[in-house]
Amino acid sequence: MPDMFNLTPQMQEYFNSLPEMVQESIIQSGAKINSLEDLKAVAEGTTGNVQQ
Repeated sequence: MPDMFNLTPQMQEYFNSLPEMVQESIIQSGAKINSLEDLKAVAEGTTGNVQQ
């Protein structure tokens, strides 16, 4: 699960731009997310799309 209190500003902005369903999927995934690239990869895996 991403540590929602330790996201960089860029990671938080990107996360907030995602649809609520995708945000919930990321939280529920339990994925280790340590960078914006990690977050984008998990979001892509969740949606099948690249979110820019």
